[in-house]
Amino acid sequence: MPIPPLRNGSRSPQSWKNNRKEYLVKKYSSSNRLSHPRRQPGFKFSELLSDELKSKLIKLAIYGFIAGVIGLLILVAWVGRNLPDPGQLIDREIAQTTKIYDRTGEHVLYEIHGDQQRTIVALKDLPAYVPQATIAIEDKDFYKHKGISFWGIIRGVIWKPLTGQRAQGGSTLTQQFVKNAILTNERTVIRKIKEWILAYRIEQKYNKDEILQMYFNEIPYGSTAYGIEAASHKYFDKNAKDLTLAEAAILAALPQGPSR
Repeated sequence: MPIPPLRNGSRSPQSWKNNRKEYLVKKYSSSNRLSHPRRQPGFKFSELLSDELKSKLIKLAIYGFIAGVIGLLILVAWVGRNLPDPGQLIDREIAQTTKIYDRTGEHVLYEIHGDQQRTIVALKDLPAYVPQATIAIEDKDFYKHKGISFWGIIRGVIWKPLTGQRAQGGSTLTQQFVKNAILTNERTVIRKIKEWILAYRIEQKYNKDEILQMYFNEIPYGSTAYGIEAASHKYFDKNAKDLTLAEAAILAALPQGPSR
């Protein structure tokens, strides 16, 4: 005989399992909302903080910032106390190549030099595209900053490591001149602070053209070639005043890796 249909309100053999599952889901979801308030929609961590605690945290942050600034100023004053006077840079003696000419005084017979082959050249004797090429490659904001590029420091020291690139110092042309003419190539925080201090002082003492002239007579271009005049003779066998635009671009790129 056929099985009569279940009456309304009757429970099937599997209904107790479904009801128990719904009960457990409701139970644990409600308990989680009570024990973990940050899981609730629209929850903010700041709601757990009292106004008094918020005020204390803000004051602590302000005091920490002030203490950091004071500590930095003390460190800068301590590092800069024994630095050389920038006013003596132009008058200082630097190693130059000794040249022996023929009797006409026009042809060089011999050049005598040590580790640094250098011939001083005036900026006004260089074609305009020589400094322009160097500025475009090394320091495009040379005429805008005061010796230190804070954006260059952020880009080289912070942004590049975050993007997986090798960290750089973000040095300006003035800083490169300081590093090669006055300081050493050691990589320490103290040396970097000295470099910043001297670069700022030099920018206060000299105009941009004077700094460029000192740069072109000091910077290494590879091997024993120091200064653009020596580099021009070494690589192109000509005076720097006779460089072409393409040759100026090549020399402008060399200081980034002169050992290579």
